[in-house]
Amino acid sequence: MMTREARLRFFFFMNSFGLLLLCLLVTPTSATAPHFSQALPTALGPTMPKDQAAKKKAKPATPVSTEKRDSISVSRDNRPKVIRNGKVKVSERDMELLARLVYAEGRGEPYEGQVAIAAVVLNRVASSGFPNTVREVIYAPNAFSPLNDGHLSRESNDSTRKAVQEAVDGKDPTKGSLYFFNPNTATSRWIWSREQTVVIGNHRFAR
Repeated sequence: MMTREARLRFFFFMNSFGLLLLCLLVTPTSATAPHFSQALPTALGPTMPKDQAAKKKAKPATPVSTEKRDSISVSRDNRPKVIRNGKVKVSERDMELLARLVYAEGRGEPYEGQVAIAAVVLNRVASSGFPNTVREVIYAPNAFSPLNDGHLSRESNDSTRKAVQEAVDGKDPTKGSLYFFNPNTATSRWIWSREQTVVIGNHRFAR
């Protein structure tokens, strides 16, 4: 027969074995680690969101221009489409704006005079003494009489658009002029002091 002490040991052993089996049966056989939706901060600081990090990497550094002011002029209105004499870049939007100015200034002038007006604007853009875009040259204060009120007519026609295209392609009947005026209406003594180059229609052109 088993002694009382042996019976107690056997009893505790069986209870422990049964408890172990019970734990094995009720405990899940697999578990997943908790998932965090945001990255934990690192020792150097909070983690940058992925979309911001991507934008920061994708943003290119702004290049520093080393070109001379009068060597090339780029329109800020639209992507350049046409280059005139390697100096002035002109967009399609610039060309339409220029055609409207030519219509306002020269719709009663011969075709060559319309080309000449467009050439004067482009000569100014190429010159370091004037703004470096077509829009800025046209809208400069007191530059052209049709804009004395700050507005420009939206009208143009096939003739003025063709004249602008020829000027953009390099035609310049003005021989490099930067100014033009009507001698019958001009009141400025200064404009008469400029070197005159050619007379086309009702306009005199000058440097």
